Amino acid sequence: MKLLKKLIIIIVVLAIFLIAGSLLFLNQIQYEVTSDDLPQDVYETSGELLPYAKTKVLGLLTANEDDRYTLIEEIINLIILDSIQENINENYDPLGDCTTNTCLKIYDSDSFYIDYIYAEINEDNQIEITISAGSESIVKVDTALILVLDIEFNIITLNPNVVFTLNSYYLGNKGLSLTLLNIIFNRFDKTEVEDSMTFGILDLDEYTYTISITDAIT
Repeated sequence: MKLLKKLIIIIVVLAIFLIAGSLLFLNQIQYEVTSDDLPQDVYETSGELLPYAKTKVLGLLTANEDDRYTLIEEIINLIILDSIQENINENYDPLGDCTTNTCLKIYDSDSFYIDYIYAEINEDNQIEITISAGSESIVKVDTALILVLDIEFNIITLNPNVVFTLNSYYLGNKGLSLTLLNIIFNRFDKTEVEDSMTFGILDLDEYTYTISITDAIT
């Protein structure tokens, strides 16, 4: 009886620690993103997005260093929105008049949803891609996967390009290891994900994304 009592106490204590750990983890990954965080000018662009993005890409050739970072932020946001509407959800328009999940969510299922993806330049001149997601299946969780990428402008060359390389990433405010990211992506068809981009070359083995400026001419 004493042994059983000790065992029950140990199980209860472990359960308390597990619950506390889970709550702490949930607190660390809580991250709220709203439609106000989206690049309003990109979502208000009229006409086809990709040709407009290519025009902006060509502008990198003559832009000064400061303007290049402003331009590349707009370019990436245009490509993100174009890729979503062309390959994931053609009805996605979170800043429009539609109020259904078909328009407001990039992806929506019983277990989780993705509602926003956008890019912005941080104070270190890196680009941060924020993927806002959530779940209401067991407990309500709002979080975001934030990818931080270094930017390399190769302008004075025969094949001018811009290369983005993953530096770090976070789930909410919690930094995670690249090993975990490898495990996640190994469960998906990488080629299918890479091909979903309507412009540029995404490499999920090296975690790079390359925009060729000469490709914007075609």
